[in-house]
Amino acid sequence: MSVTQMYEMDRSRTFFSGEQQSKAALYTEPVIIQRDKLRLLSVTEVCVDHFFGDIFNPIAVILQGSSGSGKSSIAQRIMLDWASGKYPAKFYLVFYLKCEELMCFSEEMSLIDLLSWSCSLTSNQIIQMLQQISLKVLFIIDGFEELRFIQDILYTPQPTDLHQKAPPKVSVYALLKGQILPDSFLLITTRSSATQTLNNLINRPQCFTNTIMGFSEKTIEEYFQKFFQDEELFRKAYESVKSNETLLTACSIPIICWIICIVIRKRFNECADLTRGLETTTSIYVEFVSTVLEHHCQGLNESVPNLLKSLGQLAERGMLEQQILFDKKNMQETVQDPVNNKFLNKFLLEKRIQQETMFRFIHFSFQKFFTALYFVLLDEDESQKKVRELLHTVERGWALSCWSAADFSDRDSEIRSSKQLQSVILFLCGLCKNEMIDSFFKKHNVTVSINIETQLKEWIHRCLLKYQHETMMFILHCLFELHEKSFIEKVLGDLVLIDLSNISLNKTDCWVLRFCFQCCERIRNLRLNVTSDHLKILQPALCRYEELWLIVDHISDDVGNFILALGDGKIMNQLMIEVDKNKNRSCPDIIGSVEDGVVTLSVSCSKISINRPIPLDLTLICPRPAICTINWRDVLQTFMRCTQEPEGSDKEVVALIRVLRSSSGLKKINLQVDILSDTLAHTIISLIQTCPSLSELGIKAILTLQQEVIQTLQESLMHMDWMLNISRKSVLLKRDKDLTEEELKTEYMEEVLVSVSSSKLQAHGPTTSMFTPELTNRDEAKGENTHRFVSPHAGQFQCSLTNLVFVMKGEGEMLYKIVPWDPRLLDGLGQMQPAGPLYNIDCFEGSISQLHLPHCEILSEENKVSLAVAHITGDKVEVLQPLKVSSTHVIINITEFSLFGLIKNIIFLEWPVQSQVLLFVRPLSVKRKEKILDVHLLPVTVPVSEVQSQHKENVYIKTTSICHLIPGRQYSLCCQPEGFEVQPQGQMFERSFGPNYHPTFEVFLDVNTEEFKMGVLDKTEAKEVWMTRRVILTGQSPNADTADVKMATEFVDKHRDQLIQKVISVMSIADCLKGKDMIPSELYGKLNAAQTDQEKMRILFKVLDSGGREVKYEFYIQLEKREKHLVEDLESGC
Repeated sequence: MSVTQMYEMDRSRTFFSGEQQSKAALYTEPVIIQRDKLRLLSVTEVCVDHFFGDIFNPIAVILQGSSGSGKSSIAQRIMLDWASGKYPAKFYLVFYLKCEELMCFSEEMSLIDLLSWSCSLTSNQIIQMLQQISLKVLFIIDGFEELRFIQDILYTPQPTDLHQKAPPKVSVYALLKGQILPDSFLLITTRSSATQTLNNLINRPQCFTNTIMGFSEKTIEEYFQKFFQDEELFRKAYESVKSNETLLTACSIPIICWIICIVIRKRFNECADLTRGLETTTSIYVEFVSTVLEHHCQGLNESVPNLLKSLGQLAERGMLEQQILFDKKNMQETVQDPVNNKFLNKFLLEKRIQQETMFRFIHFSFQKFFTALYFVLLDEDESQKKVRELLHTVERGWALSCWSAADFSDRDSEIRSSKQLQSVILFLCGLCKNEMIDSFFKKHNVTVSINIETQLKEWIHRCLLKYQHETMMFILHCLFELHEKSFIEKVLGDLVLIDLSNISLNKTDCWVLRFCFQCCERIRNLRLNVTSDHLKILQPALCRYEELWLIVDHISDDVGNFILALGDGKIMNQLMIEVDKNKNRSCPDIIGSVEDGVVTLSVSCSKISINRPIPLDLTLICPRPAICTINWRDVLQTFMRCTQEPEGSDKEVVALIRVLRSSSGLKKINLQVDILSDTLAHTIISLIQTCPSLSELGIKAILTLQQEVIQTLQESLMHMDWMLNISRKSVLLKRDKDLTEEELKTEYMEEVLVSVSSSKLQAHGPTTSMFTPELTNRDEAKGENTHRFVSPHAGQFQCSLTNLVFVMKGEGEMLYKIVPWDPRLLDGLGQMQPAGPLYNIDCFEGSISQLHLPHCEILSEENKVSLAVAHITGDKVEVLQPLKVSSTHVIINITEFSLFGLIKNIIFLEWPVQSQVLLFVRPLSVKRKEKILDVHLLPVTVPVSEVQSQHKENVYIKTTSICHLIPGRQYSLCCQPEGFEVQPQGQMFERSFGPNYHPTFEVFLDVNTEEFKMGVLDKTEAKEVWMTRRVILTGQSPNADTADVKMATEFVDKHRDQLIQKVISVMSIADCLKGKDMIPSELYGKLNAAQTDQEKMRILFKVLDSGGREVKYEFYIQLEKREKHLVEDLESGC
């Protein structure tokens, strides 16, 4: 059979007409985007014909997509086009390797043998062709995930030539790595879950990753037209689907689109409703199977239930054994005569592999569906047992994903199986609850004696509580398949927060979310990562939330509707819209909040470029109804144009102010721009004249203010009863009234240059005295330090260890310590979470009026309002609003003493926080033969003394520790020279405030390493956040300084010979070293067996030499205790 014949026909299309349809006639290309491996922000839509473009150097193209997205169809199409002469100038040879078939080979084969098997050429013919170096060769490797690569393959010997035999997947591995035919071109299809593994294997000058996004609305229409051919039928079918948005979205998946077309054609012939009941994925598959049964089960010797059970039993075996292809033996054990059974051969494809007949389901999704159907058709006890085992397997896979392959040898295999079985659970949920599905069972005389609905519901509810964040999207899909609104409300009603911001949603996910969210109105807080297309689907459901956080690809017109929702006075009171900076760095972020009927809305762009060296920022404060008077579409579009203006230009900023002129009810406006020009000044005056509700307008400009502009403003404002206050680069315009002290102390008034106000308040605050507290009543068991400070007089005092500031009314004694946060009390705080340590504070013989709690936030207008103070007394928590939030502290009045700690509203975005990198060296152990450096990434508000008290056996390495880290981000270490082991490879930074301070990373160093370089990398942005610097591993004992260690080491080395001859308490010293894990058992045994002290000392010196300075120092300490006169004699030279 020729290549053209092999790929031209597709038996899976012949369901009712009896005629085969050409793949070329039905093929419709889905939407594909390409991302450059080296330039992650370079994303473009591509077509298949441009995969390889004008190729000169060998490249690799990865085609990734979910199950049913059309990966194999595209690969086969490329093969067919090449065989038809479409790519003669690009490739002389194209080889097609289907990975699921390669896994059937048990014996070792050379790559030549594999290629010969995959096509009609002999081994000699292939060798002759490949020897022509100038010829371009393309390898299509279809279904990479089926090779199931594990870590062990890295240590398997790899073939280095075409003739060397190896297991087939090892040969493919060598081809990917470029160890064989490095000049060849590669096209690899894979599911998205295996893309990272594949990227790590490929070795080509260029590698492009292409993602199949599915059919667009346009290509769905194109596919329908090709499928139905008849214009009337095509138009009716497509219009019916188009009017059902959920079904139209389902058609974006090519395999689902094909199934729906077949179902619709059958219904059209029966004059039935074309789309009735097609609500869920399960219902679509059930209707398809029902359609095939009606046309192909007549005259069969076997009953419908037995047919379905036999097919389901085969499917289940394949799912449990991760098997796609079945040999005749597998078939005979479950299915009778699949070739001649008209029903079965519609779902099973026959293939010849190595002279053996193999079978497979027409698509992997049908294997999953029939597995679920099989469970439903079993008797009650057996069904419940099967479902229980299925749920356990999936749950175990979730648990194993948190462990490394080193911990569980079969981890990767179990996780892979768990992911595949999740679809079986979805189909089970769909088979439980649907009127159309119930009618299917009755229609075909299928008896279902069990009800697994309760079993599934209990499991879903339990998993939601146990694995909420990890499995939320899967749970929502389960709820959608169940399609029971009352149960959805019951399950989701107890949730305060749903966070899906780390998940890339597709359109199907969005329809699932919309259905589930509309069934439950009690969820307060929602976080999503969406595109503008997703917003169109989700918008009706999203405005139901009190607090909404969206990460979007760009600011679309739909965003304005969410801002309007803030002002409608109904539900929403917190809104955050952040633009994904990996997709669009020039779009602004939006933060809005409502408090006491007043809306504060900030629109800011953090992008800094040569053209615009400062971020653009607009903040509006107004009553809720005023939000609806603003044309947000014009405001946002104008704002985005502002971000593209060059430095010094204010044309679009002026336009922005003019847009705001048309709004009514604005109270305050704050604007950050490049320059305050004369034109902008006149526009501001015009805004003040046309907006009588406006009481304050602040402008911060990066460039020096022009004197003539200031004079213009002053003269105009005097006639409108407004005052002008100017700092170095800031302007504050207010309606005529005396300014308060707090207003004069705001950030933009830090240096007053001009003031037309009559106020004579002093701008300077009280001085702060620094003190170092006395550490007393130390709790060794808990690792807590109690700090004591006696105030000599009234004043403001700052602790050098904790940075707490006490404002004292007079003399007094302070006792304070850091204590753990009680998780039970945190549950009652809702969206508020700890943002600093919790302090237990007592004051004796005096009084305190104010407490300044240090924070680690890098303040902005957006996150300043997120901080508050928790005041805990007994089991009660009172949330105190700050008097003021400075750049370093949160200030509150204090009248009684108990527990105080900073808390933060987690609805606000995680901004970078001031953090610290703390380094500790563990004591040496001879068993380890290496130093271990513990690296702690902690917020800067965690006192170093608290960490030291928990790791008192370790040596603290002082270094420049301050950096900025983002909670929730992944970080890693970079060590120089390379070769030092670091674990883990990456770790998420979290706000940790005790009670335990565990190392974030461990670095394993050679025992003799005294200096190396280290930095901290942000894995998301691939940049250093703690610049690489020298780390000096100085002191090696928590009780000794560097000089003591050096002196002891030199003493032991210098007096080696005398020590061997004169030390008599060898075993006593050895016992002590053994107790500190500094002598391995083997050497200790030899020491014990030695006859003389001199022999014992020679063995002990082997321990000292291998253990390094730490062990020598300990030996010196013990020797000085036991033989002090010997030490003194040797040191004095006697």
